[in-house]
Amino acid sequence: MSLYDRVDSNAAKTAIENLRNAVPNTATETIVFVDNTEAALNENASRGITGPGWWSYRTYSDASGKTRHKAEHLVFISNPEANADETQTDDTIAADVASAVTITGQPANATTVSGAATFTVTTSTTGTPGTLAYQWQRQTATGTTWANVSNAGIYSGVTTATLTLTGATVSVDGYKYRVKITSAGGTEEVISNGAATLTFGT
Repeated sequence: MSLYDRVDSNAAKTAIENLRNAVPNTATETIVFVDNTEAALNENASRGITGPGWWSYRTYSDASGKTRHKAEHLVFISNPEANADETQTDDTIAADVASAVTITGQPANATTVSGAATFTVTTSTTGTPGTLAYQWQRQTATGTTWANVSNAGIYSGVTTATLTLTGATVSVDGYKYRVKITSAGGTEEVISNGAATLTFGT
């Protein structure tokens, strides 16, 4: 096997990781193999992955809570293997086929007098996106940034289509909620409109 293998395999990935690790870097990155089919997909171009070969890839959230992408082309491969029987874990990063997630029902405002409330999103998909992944976020009543919500305290269902608040107090009155959605098939991230507000009634 040559160092810059044209096959998406664990052995090839290990060789590329060893090459990458020779250069100090504090960021957590994933080594990703991209074939010709994957390189032509808009889903991958949206991540900065624009050609076949081996890539170093990572994400981070900006101040607005949106996922940002950092992709570095490590090795260009002119004749990568065909896109078939993809089984590597990096396939959640490099989409194999064109697919999309569309939000068909945005989370709606909720009013509570008992401290219980739910926010729900509904979706439709095209192509074969695989299992959808959800991450709910919140913004304080006077805040300007979004933060991921964890399954703790008053929150549950933070990685599902329905976020549930139980035992909420007036301290979260006016909080806004939204959800980020990706998929196991590497579809582009979509974010709900962020206008779902919790209000305490009387």
